[in-house]
Amino acid sequence: MKYRLPTLITISFAILFVPGVVRSCGPFLEYAQFTTYGGPFPGEFSSGRFGVLRPSYTHADLLLAYRTLSGVPLTPDEVPSAPLSDGANPWLAARSKVPGVQPLDEINADKKIAGDDFESYPNCLQPAFVTAAETLKSRMTTWGASSPQLAEWVRGQDTVFSNCSGGPYIPARVPGASALLAADREYQIAAAEFYAGQLEKAEADFDRIAADRTSPWHDIAAYVAARACIRQGTLGKNEAKLKEAASRLRDIADDPARGKLRDSASDLLNFIRAQTEPEERLTEIGKEITKPHLGIKIQQMLVDYTDIWYEMETAGHPPVAGKTDATDWVMAVQHGGQPVAKWRETHKLPWLVAGLMWAESEKDSGDFHDLIDAAHALKPESPAYPTATYYGILRQIQLGETDAARRWADMALARNEPDHIANLFRGERMKLARNWTEFLKYAPRMPVSSSDGVGGTEFPMAKDDLRHDWSFDEDAVEAFNKAVPLSLWLNATSNPLLTRDLQAQIAQAGWVRAVILGDQSAARRFAERMGTLQPELKAEMSTYLATKDAAAANFNAVYLMLHAPGFEPQVRSGSGRKTDILKRDELRDNWWNLTTHRMYYADTSVNPAQFDLYPKEPFYPEGFLPPDQRQAGDAEWAKIGALAGKSVDYLCGQAIAWAKAHPDEPRNPHALYLCVEATHYGPTEPKNPYSKQAFDLLHKRYPKSEWATKTKYYY
Repeated sequence: MKYRLPTLITISFAILFVPGVVRSCGPFLEYAQFTTYGGPFPGEFSSGRFGVLRPSYTHADLLLAYRTLSGVPLTPDEVPSAPLSDGANPWLAARSKVPGVQPLDEINADKKIAGDDFESYPNCLQPAFVTAAETLKSRMTTWGASSPQLAEWVRGQDTVFSNCSGGPYIPARVPGASALLAADREYQIAAAEFYAGQLEKAEADFDRIAADRTSPWHDIAAYVAARACIRQGTLGKNEAKLKEAASRLRDIADDPARGKLRDSASDLLNFIRAQTEPEERLTEIGKEITKPHLGIKIQQMLVDYTDIWYEMETAGHPPVAGKTDATDWVMAVQHGGQPVAKWRETHKLPWLVAGLMWAESEKDSGDFHDLIDAAHALKPESPAYPTATYYGILRQIQLGETDAARRWADMALARNEPDHIANLFRGERMKLARNWTEFLKYAPRMPVSSSDGVGGTEFPMAKDDLRHDWSFDEDAVEAFNKAVPLSLWLNATSNPLLTRDLQAQIAQAGWVRAVILGDQSAARRFAERMGTLQPELKAEMSTYLATKDAAAANFNAVYLMLHAPGFEPQVRSGSGRKTDILKRDELRDNWWNLTTHRMYYADTSVNPAQFDLYPKEPFYPEGFLPPDQRQAGDAEWAKIGALAGKSVDYLCGQAIAWAKAHPDEPRNPHALYLCVEATHYGPTEPKNPYSKQAFDLLHKRYPKSEWATKTKYYY
């Protein structure tokens, strides 16, 4: 569980946050997504309008959505400022201006949890570095940039921050120091103890400083001592220390002389209540969330709400309904229930959205045309418009009202919504495609985010991160690969509804399909188009086209595919294969295995919008193809799977057969070598029989070739 406390006061280098856990593992491969499922993009809520809600959004995001849909959008003072990319930068920049100080490039602010190699917590947060920099500037003015006192102060502060990830390192007291340096050093010692995890010592030292009214740290020390108690309570799961911290903080909050510290103490008291009285705090947040002008404290409310919910679910006692409308709504969005009935009872906008999301699954919801009519009546600037429109169109599709759904989707697309919203409308419109032209028009989508597919955070995707611009989502590639006949693949390679890059992808995969199907005429047309669209393959395609004999041309194709692991008889969704087609991918994304990606998506819930439209097979639209073309596409896909479902077996079988029939072919040694390599780097089972066959034939027929010398093993 990750704890975060509000940045409410930037005073001293002891802004001591309660640690949370950050899990570190990997590596993970990123892939393109066409909408977001983990939450809105950063900054969307502050605009007063967000995208299409999903049940997978976090509790905090759903709580903000409820607030926004209730007519209380975020105000500028409620939006957190963006943190610097490196929290230590302010301190590193300030210390670099001190003459004679050794340069320091970075500080690791996270500390590993003792006894665990994979979990850590943020020990030193940015406010500590900011205020350390501010204190350094003040001391530089007092003592001078080249003074021994300043150099000693910097050494002490460096020691403090060395405990962020390591330690314990405690700075020594300075004999004969001035009163100011001595007071600063006492505070540095307490802060170092805190970061080093010596929390009882830190608490005692902060208390001692708080009792010294001559110390410049007198006011803040009592507050930080309470934070030391909080950390003991959270890290050590010590409820008594949390209660002690609460008592300390109440004293500060009730003292008019404490100034801004009173607000800080009050917010920390709420944090403690989230630990000690979670259900009461959850209910309180649910009631307060729609109040305007909450200020920056709303951010801690969202953290508390999420953490409490998680802890309650983990303990097997999730929140119960009936305490607040906000929490009831979050439950309804995530799990369904009776949101349609609730909307009919209240006619509140949040419940209209939840009702549309779950209308089909809600028992006794009856005819939900009243929800669809209410969604139609929303103005485009409404924060509910994207969600209500998307789910409203979906419900019309499920009702079989395709003409009405088509008109609604066209109206929504005419609004030029951001791509992460428009892509969902494009998907619905493609589902309703009546012909090939409409299918191609709505098949392309713009990738908008990247994700690791295992619950990682989604981020808006910069244009520089894209291998392609417009791409296909799963519904389009499923249709192309499994239903679209080769004649339409040829049409797509020059169809102006597709970008040149998409045309090239289709030509490349179409050529492989035609070769496997033995359709030399189509293969030659694909090769000609590929030579135009992909100059890097022009020489290879020219060689293929120059070969008139069908059998020799087929070997040319097989030899090229063995040499170029990026070839495959299917198009891919998203940004496709990352490695150049002619190069081997080091993570073994080489050649093909014609098993569907669908189970991967189902298992990881990476692409639930596809399941909205296609809850069961076939996972693509069917109405855009006439029966004869659909039958042709089905037959071609079945034949490709039967002949070449496993790329390595197909390519090696072809190459070995050619070598046996044409022993004088000069490319045979290299082709056999490539077969052995393919059984190692391609998608195949251990001890593939073709590996040994190619190895034996290579060493028997061509023992003195360089390729036999390079092939020492088979796999």
